[in-house]
Amino acid sequence: MHYEFRVDGVLSEDARAALGDMRITELPPQTVIDGEVLDDSHLHGIIAQLDALGLTLVSVLPDPLP
Repeated sequence: MHYEFRVDGVLSEDARAALGDMRITELPPQTVIDGEVLDDSHLHGIIAQLDALGLTLVSVLPDPLP
């Protein structure tokens, strides 16, 4: 399933590299990160990765239209 993650602020180059398989779109004051999520474990892994990168997660939404 396709998911959209919104985080506060703009991503650093390191964060962009860490999320290389996801599409990143800046919509100040937030950044939208979206891509395919395989299962619940993968979803939780992405959320943990965003947290480890120091990003403030605003929302997570399933998007049926990639």
